[in-house]
Amino acid sequence: MADSSQRGRYVPIRPRSAVSQPAQRLPFDMSSLSVTGLVIICELDEPAPGNSKPTMSMKMTQYLRLSDESMIRLDMDRGVTSFKHGHTGAISWKRSAADVIAEVLSLVRGDDEAKPDSFPWEAYAETAQLRGLSVDAEALRDLPHTVLLSDELATIYEF
Repeated sequence: MADSSQRGRYVPIRPRSAVSQPAQRLPFDMSSLSVTGLVIICELDEPAPGNSKPTMSMKMTQYLRLSDESMIRLDMDRGVTSFKHGHTGAISWKRSAADVIAEVLSLVRGDDEAKPDSFPWEAYAETAQLRGLSVDAEALRDLPHTVLLSDELATIYEF
């Protein structure tokens, strides 16, 4: 048997004073945050039920990135489903990342025929304001946008 100097000893992870006091939650103050960009996250989605053709569905969720690196969902989701008609044998959805991102941006940009290459900045600003952020469409126009594709999509598109 080892002597007491060679045995392990127990050391609590938290000091006793931290264990006995509950964590203090601070109010979340959106007014101190600013919007730093638009983020579009693309993920594989469930295909439409009852479809017998080979399909691939993608959902696009839009967020505003804030100055503290958190993100606020815009609830302005989009989606697209691709079909392979009359195809037999192995199915390939292979496309370049640039082509997929261009399609995503085309689908996310507004339905305004007068400005087909513009994001719906006014709708983004309104949604942000409803969540307590002080931002207008003009400020959002100048911010960068990022498109993130999930690992599952990268595998399907064979990047």
